Amino acid sequence: EPMSPSRTRLHFQFSGMQDQDIHLLEAQLWLYLRVPRDLVANLTLSVFLAGEEGDLARGNRTLLGERQLSAKGSGWWTFSLMPALQSFFEGEHRTLWLDLESIVDRGNNMAVINANRSHQPFLVAKAKVQELDHHVAKRSLRCSQNSNLCCRKDYYVDFRDIGWNDWIIKPEGYQINYCVGQCPLHVAGSPGMASSFHTAVFNLVKANNIQASGHSCCVPTRRRPLSVLYFDRNSNIVKTDIPDMIVDTCGCS
Repeated sequence: EPMSPSRTRLHFQFSGMQDQDIHLLEAQLWLYLRVPRDLVANLTLSVFLAGEEGDLARGNRTLLGERQLSAKGSGWWTFSLMPALQSFFEGEHRTLWLDLESIVDRGNNMAVINANRSHQPFLVAKAKVQELDHHVAKRSLRCSQNSNLCCRKDYYVDFRDIGWNDWIIKPEGYQINYCVGQCPLHVAGSPGMASSFHTAVFNLVKANNIQASGHSCCVPTRRRPLSVLYFDRNSNIVKTDIPDMIVDTCGCS
């Protein structure tokens, strides 16, 4: 006889995306199912979406999908959240609440969420993100064909091209970006283009013919981490955030 549903509540915070237009290309929920050794567990897993915590408490939720699983031993499972999740990003909410319900046949105990940090559920998403015009800072400007001043050059690297696809599971590549362009003194001395106020003052000193040595270079002024899913040396699936992998803005040093 099937057991009564086992319920788990998850939430994911998407900070810093209030002024961005997000178009999802792919979205998968990764869950670690713990099953007693040498046992095959058959279960039905349902995933529901709600914009706020209170909506879940009132039962106001939307079914994203349902999947029949046959799990032999503990391991990771993926659950596609497309295309239903796109509607969430088209709204005003930036905290994603998911309600999981699992029904296991024959009374087998199964934990959807493992207590260990390495086994916590997580989302893997691929999206096109466009900042709204009024939110783009001057130092965030992408390079144009008509300017040779310091700017951010968009560049996508495919992990297959550098031989990393044999150990990195997700993503398949990412927007690495880099900084390029000239930093003449009248530009490098501007607080909006200099990498720091110290740099702005120092470049103004040089621009006014006061004795000082050194040249200004176009360098990254802000970077973001990249979430990576990969196999470690023991063939375990690991999720980690690698800092300073994505160049967001550029300025003159």
